[in-house]
Amino acid sequence: MGSDVNLTCRLCGHKHRPIRLAPGERALCARCSTVMATEGRFGPEAALVFSITGLILALPAALLPFVIAGKLGDERVCRLFTGVGALWDNGMRTLAVLVFLCGALLPVALLGAMAVLHVPACLKWHTVNIPSLPRIVHILEHWAFPEVQVLAVLIALIKLGGLVDLTVGPGFWCYCAMAVSLVLAQRSFNSELCDPAPVPCRTDAAP
Repeated sequence: MGSDVNLTCRLCGHKHRPIRLAPGERALCARCSTVMATEGRFGPEAALVFSITGLILALPAALLPFVIAGKLGDERVCRLFTGVGALWDNGMRTLAVLVFLCGALLPVALLGAMAVLHVPACLKWHTVNIPSLPRIVHILEHWAFPEVQVLAVLIALIKLGGLVDLTVGPGFWCYCAMAVSLVLAQRSFNSELCDPAPVPCRTDAAP
């Protein structure tokens, strides 16, 4: 592609010179580090597939048991929002809200936003005209991290394993699979698919 053609970041307006991407490479804005284009390893539909998979897994992750703890015949079933409720009831309401947002609500919102952006391009529908949606995805990427919740549960299992009998429930495995789907969707996400003519390129700052 000629050097006189510029690729402009949709978030900050910085112009770049497009260069062809290799498989697995991502184009980041030189000013704000926004992902401008991606040459995925799994094909152009990968982000949509992983996003929908994550959304499907979110429901059983929220409803099915996360951990089952028992001792001397007394058994307690913990689900995704059990910890949020415990934090709220013990006066740590700000922390409870953060755990709920970053570990549950925002990951689902991010998966949904990426799915909405990719459905028209992958299914040859009319482009979704929501100019703010790529910006929303960029913001959500900084606040949605379900992997922290996975790590917290694993630490709790290690610390409580010697005190009570613990059984990892199907909800936890669904949540882990949702977190993996989110990471893969982010790695495959390409906001340029929202435009009529996507440009798969690596961006160097224009002189």
